[in-house]
Amino acid sequence: MTDIQDITRFTGMLRILRCLTAAYLLCLGMPASADEARVSEYRVKTAFLYNFSRFVTWPAVAMHERTEFSLCVIGSDPFGEQLDKLTGKAVHSRTLVVNRLSSIAMLDSCHLLYISEDAELVKVLSVVSDQPVLTVSDVENFTEQGGIIQFKLVQNKVRFRINASAAATAGLNISSKLLSLALDVSGRQ
Repeated sequence: MTDIQDITRFTGMLRILRCLTAAYLLCLGMPASADEARVSEYRVKTAFLYNFSRFVTWPAVAMHERTEFSLCVIGSDPFGEQLDKLTGKAVHSRTLVVNRLSSIAMLDSCHLLYISEDAELVKVLSVVSDQPVLTVSDVENFTEQGGIIQFKLVQNKVRFRINASAAATAGLNISSKLLSLALDVSGRQ
């Protein structure tokens, strides 16, 4: 009888140990705080921005006589040092530089423009809507307001929406690979 009791105890302890191990492994993948979750979110968004730049084609006039590819942020910068890690990477045979803008007057230097929630969205979009600038933001209904790519959190995963007609108006060609990854694409030609 003691052998059966020992086996039952051992089996029960194994179950508890498996449950604790699974819980521990789950916790490792989860950020410990809201700040860490936000950093993780913007690390992913930084990678998306870089890949957007690689899967969009700008008209030749936008790249003419430019040695740098300018990724700009207008408004507060939620990326912090994450974005700076992109500096120096190659985009369309140019060196990526990050510019944090303090004024709408500086928008003409941008290829890719991240528009922060506290930026004057309507003014910014009106300035760049017909310019070869890829606009990206987290702002709700960004694509409906004329923006090109909107980040969207879906079940704690970073996804995105694309406004193809806004991209066409800006003279940008978005790769079919990027379009296929979008949650939805509005204004398809």
